[in-house]
Amino acid sequence: MLPLKWGLKGNGRMKRIAIGLGLLAGLVAGAVAVVWFVPSVQDALVKRGMVQALSKAANVSFMRDKALHILLCGTGSPMPDLTRAGGCAAVIAGGRVVVIDAGPGSWAKLAAAGVPGASIDTVLLTHLHSDHIGDLGELATQSWLGGRKVPLNVYGPPAPQPSERVSDAEGDVLGAAGTEEAVKGFAEAYNADADFRIAQGHDLVPTEAARMIGHDIARPGAEEAVTVYDQDGLKIQAFLVNHDPVEPAYGYRIDYGGRAAVVSGDTKKVANMVRFSRGADVLVHEALNPDMVEMLASALDQTGNKRAGTMARQVIAYHTTPVEVAEIAKEAGVPHLVMTHMVPPLRNALMRRMFMRGVAAARGAGDTVLGYDGLLISLPAGSKAFTTKRLF
Repeated sequence: MLPLKWGLKGNGRMKRIAIGLGLLAGLVAGAVAVVWFVPSVQDALVKRGMVQALSKAANVSFMRDKALHILLCGTGSPMPDLTRAGGCAAVIAGGRVVVIDAGPGSWAKLAAAGVPGASIDTVLLTHLHSDHIGDLGELATQSWLGGRKVPLNVYGPPAPQPSERVSDAEGDVLGAAGTEEAVKGFAEAYNADADFRIAQGHDLVPTEAARMIGHDIARPGAEEAVTVYDQDGLKIQAFLVNHDPVEPAYGYRIDYGGRAAVVSGDTKKVANMVRFSRGADVLVHEALNPDMVEMLASALDQTGNKRAGTMARQVIAYHTTPVEVAEIAKEAGVPHLVMTHMVPPLRNALMRRMFMRGVAAARGAGDTVLGYDGLLISLPAGSKAFTTKRLF
């Protein structure tokens, strides 16, 4: 049994602690009440937060350093995925930004990463599938409103050969447009919007910069690459891949500061991916797991949607499996591999594990990363360093 004196002292100490906690709770409640009910305090806090957020966005280090950066601004596919935008990768070097593909939702991811619209003056398209071009109009408009002072130049594949085109039920030819014509269509669709914004703030938005201009990249030879961008030491070359029946389709090799990266676009396994990845520091390659797509197709069949199941199976033929991607990286000797455009959508850790079956054995030496929206890959000049960072 405790002495009575000790018990009385203990009770006093507990009372003082209880009083202190009560006072603290009262102060917290009072502060919350002030924030919740006093407009002037609300205004001051929100304004301060806005200033801090905008200051941080205006001073992102990757826009000022001398490294080559690849930002994944869209790692999804045509299949619905609330966590991923359509195909998009931004090349950032020496303050310049070149965007490769502009899939649906990709502009919002670029903005979330802090990429200033004023720095974007060029877009390169790997091919003209909707999940790679759907946000082109929004990217053009928002980069213009964000301060771009020159027209947005968009480069991509030309129209398919006449023998590869089809006609609709009324005889209209489909597939007759290349990048130049497709961009004209986007420009026409956004023409009214541009006119409204110029009328509203003509002294703030340069009229000439409202334009987007499409350019067809002439088809290179089967084993050749053609330079499509060469500014201030940043060089980007296009080469043929195989996304048949989408024809032609391009991959891109990026060189800057002695470092190199390759972006595959959509393709099945082809020798050109090995050829143009040799000597690169990182390969960013699309990947489709056929076993998992077959599971999805079977589930669609069983739930009464056989049409969608058949369409899901059709896409298997013109994509690269994760194991094949690993084989490409190994053969090319690329030390770092990042997979993107994952099909099907990977909803959880179990699906991600299934997606990567067999990859480690096929990869051998070198690391492999499953890409995600907001992943920044950094390759500092003059070194072999490779770092990644989640921006949002």
